[in-house]
Amino acid sequence: MKVHVPKKYLADSLSHVERIIPSRASNPSLSLLRLDLSEKYLTLSGSNMDIDIQARLSADTESEGSFSLPASVFSQVIKSLPGDLVELGFSDTELDITSGSFGTKLQLASSSSVSPLEFPDAYEGSLDAGHFAKALAHVRYAAAVAEYQAIFRGVKIEFSDTKTRTVATDGFRLAYYNLPIASGVIGEIVIPARSVDELTKLLSDGDTQISLANNQLSIKNGAYKANIKLMEGNFPDYERIIPSHFPVSITLDAGVLAEAVSRVAVMADKTANNRVDLFIKEGQLQITAEGSYGRSQEAMEVMQEGDDPEIALAYNAKYLVDALVPIEGEIKLSFSGTTSPSVGISEKDPNYLAMVVPLRTG
Repeated sequence: MKVHVPKKYLADSLSHVERIIPSRASNPSLSLLRLDLSEKYLTLSGSNMDIDIQARLSADTESEGSFSLPASVFSQVIKSLPGDLVELGFSDTELDITSGSFGTKLQLASSSSVSPLEFPDAYEGSLDAGHFAKALAHVRYAAAVAEYQAIFRGVKIEFSDTKTRTVATDGFRLAYYNLPIASGVIGEIVIPARSVDELTKLLSDGDTQISLANNQLSIKNGAYKANIKLMEGNFPDYERIIPSHFPVSITLDAGVLAEAVSRVAVMADKTANNRVDLFIKEGQLQITAEGSYGRSQEAMEVMQEGDDPEIALAYNAKYLVDALVPIEGEIKLSFSGTTSPSVGISEKDPNYLAMVVPLRTG
């Protein structure tokens, strides 16, 4: 049984599926890739229990069949092939891979080692893939990393009848992005941030079909399908902690501010939360940092508003830069106090909001 497929298409599809498959797993079947042959198609499937991904690509196939093999080894072989066309020859126990002048044989696992993945027969909603990917990517940075932070390690997606919102927070910073369009799906879910990383890579052109059922988010975009397991737990009532009164606000280019903070932060004390200090007065922003290697500072003009003539705050430099990176053009950065949350909103795209809690300096 032989299959012929262009190397580029096989390598691209394989990269999305193989990336989620653990190379070492307590259950050996989780490290396997499933290949299904059907008329005109080769389908690749893999899972890590949090996310399932399936990729279908056109191929010249001789007959139907299902096979399983080590995902990591197969991926390394395919990436290294010298030719533009790949021939896959299947027997009961071996896969013969040929491309150009190169050939190799790979042992196959039992055909029953990996069960077929199940995806919805119908999807009740849809979103523009590019817009959905943007909404997820803009907030993902704010999700927590530490294991003990549980639900904070996820990204919340709110599907309503008027909009779709993505939200992430680790307790020290928060970000949300509003898509002012309904998906046709109603519900609030939280998915693992690591699954978000893979999902955004799958979302390309056109519409993404969406379904919520069986404790999972299922999507279909072009040749790809994915099931993402939902997280359990109560996401915090984040809206109540977003301040509405700001004694001082400044407007400036987000990219310029991010670069300045990054430069100054080179001298910041990494053992003291990578602290940078901001002092705002009379339309001037002064950024300073001090550590064991020395002190740095940078000043710039800003458009200042508010009732208070000045304010001094300190931030974790990384948290501040992370919040600025998604913004193109100017940001309005508003300060509710020296230790209470600061809020940044993109002037060009007000659908994005970022909130960062200043460091306590007392």
